[in-house]
Amino acid sequence: MNTSSMKGSTGSGHSSWVERGSRVLLGNYSRENLVFEKGKGSFLYDTRGDGYLDFLGGIAIHILGHSYPSIVHAIQKQAQRVTHISNLYYNIPAIELAEMLVEKTFADRVFFSNSGTEAIEAAIKLARRFGDSRGRFEIISMENSFHGRTLGAMTLTGQKKVREGFGPLPDGFSYARYNDLDDVIAKKTDRTVAVVVEPVQGEIGVIPATMEFMKDLRQWTHQEGILLILDEIQTGMGRTGALFAHELYGVVPDILVASKALGGGLPLGALLTTEYLATFLPPGSHGSTFGGNPVACAAGLALLRALYDEDFLPARIRVMAEYLWKGLSGLSDRHRGKILEIRGFGFMVGVRVSGSAKQMKEQFLENHVLVNATGLSDDIIRLLPPVSVGYDEMDQFLAVFDRILSGSPGLKG
Repeated sequence: MNTSSMKGSTGSGHSSWVERGSRVLLGNYSRENLVFEKGKGSFLYDTRGDGYLDFLGGIAIHILGHSYPSIVHAIQKQAQRVTHISNLYYNIPAIELAEMLVEKTFADRVFFSNSGTEAIEAAIKLARRFGDSRGRFEIISMENSFHGRTLGAMTLTGQKKVREGFGPLPDGFSYARYNDLDDVIAKKTDRTVAVVVEPVQGEIGVIPATMEFMKDLRQWTHQEGILLILDEIQTGMGRTGALFAHELYGVVPDILVASKALGGGLPLGALLTTEYLATFLPPGSHGSTFGGNPVACAAGLALLRALYDEDFLPARIRVMAEYLWKGLSGLSDRHRGKILEIRGFGFMVGVRVSGSAKQMKEQFLENHVLVNATGLSDDIIRLLPPVSVGYDEMDQFLAVFDRILSGSPGLKG
């Protein structure tokens, strides 16, 4: 296996970093006993210099892998100019990134935040301002959805385990069954202002919306004067084979929320909307101290330019994703009964397995491959590789997966 070393200056102190971190960091994450200090392309390197093939990408962040040259250059160049200004003034990277997002999408206006959950909060506020004069403030989201950890985004999230213990929660939120328009309609009241949907429910196990559901939902919300808000935090920036997944369905939202890959590895979120809806958030109605940070926006602009200028969108992503999916299908044929389903789009893949996904994730880790285990029944291996991944790296991943499914993982020595 190719996990070439990239020795770091702190190699001898790997375990001490784990111990030090466990003493001072809040214990709200379940962390592996791994300390990464460098990344290059499709690999992360720990403090001992050992390489790990990264098919998780910071959970859908590194769409072009680690330390992509044009993104690194853009960050360095902007950091030498100015790192922060404030939104009392304009900054050039934010303008240029917003211009390109407007050029490439349905949107007329862009609001920048620091994260996806902040962008979701902005979408909630915009929807409620839109419906305020008519007494409409209720929002329908989907069961098993995930939209963030702040209070509004958490309440919007359709998972009880995420909301437990944080009450009282804000009023005005209800949950409908995913891919079930009849249930969405049943949840509607005279006070409903918006419906929020993820084109692919990533956190719960990579479950795509059906074509029929998305199209019929868009038609119904139009007829009812209800806003359609799409949460494309995970699906955006080319991961599904289109810049945003709604393009695959042929529907256009009223509001779109983006983050994760958007910042090229730096914290950045965005709300995209129309000229008309933008009027409901006039000066003083909403803001973010670091939203539209010039360094983050410079990184995001470099990422977006690379996706188009280097032909990742659409051709290269689709060709490479087809190779990965073909390889996974071959494993399914070879190991019948062990892979039950392969679902998702492009480089957002959920592999449903017959055994424990968590145990399988640990076997991948022992082989220096990073994946994620998810699903309501501990049965989904979630894959989020960079779209810049090479054929040899996909072959390496598939070979490890093959050995795991064969029952002989061949632990990395």
